[in-house]
Amino acid sequence: MTATLFRLPSGSVVDGWHVLRELGNGGFAVVYLVEKNGKPHALKVARHREASGDDKQTHARMVREATTLLMLDHPNIIRHRGYGYAETGNMYVALEYVDGWTLAEWKERKHPTIHEILRVFVKLASALSYMHERGVLHRDLKLVNVLIRKSDGEPIIIDFGCATYSMAEDLTEEGLPPGTERFRAPEQFKFLREHKNEHRARYAFRVADEIFAFGVMLYELLADPRPAEHRPRIALNNPMMPPPPVRAVNPRIPLVLSELVERILSRDPSKRPVDTDALRRELEEHLEHSGAEYMVPAHAPSEQWPSEPSGVGGPSVVPSNGPTPPKRATKTLAAGAALVMALTAAVTFWRVSGDVASQILDHSAPPMTSPLDMSLPSPAPMALLPATDAGQKEGSTVKMPTPEVLIQGRPTRVRNKVSAAECAALSLVAALAAGCPSSQIRPESFTCPDGAVRAMVNDLHWRRFDQFILTLDDRHDGDDQIWFTPGSDVVGVVPKVKGLNRRQYEVAPPGTRFYGKVYYLSDKMGRADGPALVVRYDRVKLPGQDEQPICFVVEGRSYGFKDGRVLASNTNGGTVVDRWP
Repeated sequence: MTATLFRLPSGSVVDGWHVLRELGNGGFAVVYLVEKNGKPHALKVARHREASGDDKQTHARMVREATTLLMLDHPNIIRHRGYGYAETGNMYVALEYVDGWTLAEWKERKHPTIHEILRVFVKLASALSYMHERGVLHRDLKLVNVLIRKSDGEPIIIDFGCATYSMAEDLTEEGLPPGTERFRAPEQFKFLREHKNEHRARYAFRVADEIFAFGVMLYELLADPRPAEHRPRIALNNPMMPPPPVRAVNPRIPLVLSELVERILSRDPSKRPVDTDALRRELEEHLEHSGAEYMVPAHAPSEQWPSEPSGVGGPSVVPSNGPTPPKRATKTLAAGAALVMALTAAVTFWRVSGDVASQILDHSAPPMTSPLDMSLPSPAPMALLPATDAGQKEGSTVKMPTPEVLIQGRPTRVRNKVSAAECAALSLVAALAAGCPSSQIRPESFTCPDGAVRAMVNDLHWRRFDQFILTLDDRHDGDDQIWFTPGSDVVGVVPKVKGLNRRQYEVAPPGTRFYGKVYYLSDKMGRADGPALVVRYDRVKLPGQDEQPICFVVEGRSYGFKDGRVLASNTNGGTVVDRWP
């Protein structure tokens, strides 16, 4: 089988499923909107095994997903509609089509009351209890993997690509099972730390892990007025430091509910509800005894984007990145962040958030460690999570909105110029927006994406510490110095210039595209020449070939720092690594 990217063109037919259009794709599958007998469905088709970066397990993962779905039949769990093989031999799973919003989008568009949020989570807990009774663990619960159906407001758990069941074969070659880092229970990081030198050690995912992820979803809906917006957020799974109580972040939340969420997110798994049925019962009790304080929206409408007008928005099978924020500056973002940070320890590092809106029904969530190094450090105290597409785009002349901080409970605008003392008093979010020179955004040490080592060695023929030249952001000329926004995505490209070494022409020729994220290191990190730009690329596409997972890092000198952005050369050299630093 050749390593070509498999696509079904519109109008093609697979076992009677008429393909209308592609909805999305990931590392292991492509999802299509299809029609059969006049009804819409979703068709998830496995990619060619070589194209996935996981040449031995792509098919096995799809078989497991189909098997898992065949074991389940619940009104709040996505239902299968069949399975089979396309003409090319790629396995597919047909699923019901859900016209709905993700949990985060629903929160922003419908402004639900606390009572309505609890009603949804009671049904989710019931679905999880049903699932767990049958030995099934989802393992990737997050806001984009729950849809709220528009027609009746019912929540639907989707995307079982990471799921497992009793007696299932272990497909994971890494220390942790597949999943999204922000929703991992703290004990997973503790396991990695304790077994960092045991490369055969595998974490056994449990119901307690699922309950923690459930708690993260509930916390975010109660605490965040705009959970679909991609921006920095505090880490909720630091093994040593719990997040602030949700009531401290949002005073509208009743104390007893805040205490329940605090228990669900306990660092000690034994203090969480014993199982998801017990969790369901506790949530139901809150509903039964809820008073007037539960009948108000979780956040004031002024803190959220306007509700979606009636009739706006078509069927949603692939979660969007949330509603487009208005161009006006919002007053609550920095104020809320400042309040949270005032309640917690000082922020030091950013961690990479995995909760980016992914294609629905397409798992592609990689394990967080590589075979070469299982030592993932525990999250730094109250780390902030960088979110994709957050803030300004590189090269933009639009100024960041003037932030606010809380002084004696009242929002106060930060002046255009702030002193060093004032910078020290601000939260990281506010300090960055205010242009404080000592603020730092940096990635933690990271390990390779799933399959990256194999892809780099076997398919790309790269060697560790190979160095390649590329234009870091293909939206700008390679000869320019441009402003990079930490936390944003960039696509780099190998330029068609003279001077590339022979090896690069052979294994990363002109036209090769690198996909990654921007960071920087401040001058407090041992850089004598000022803040240093860091770009981490985790995917690559050579001309005429499919995308492959990689580990490639660019470190470059910066020439300026302003409004949280870094000025640096757009052409630089990078290095093939198996982790960084």
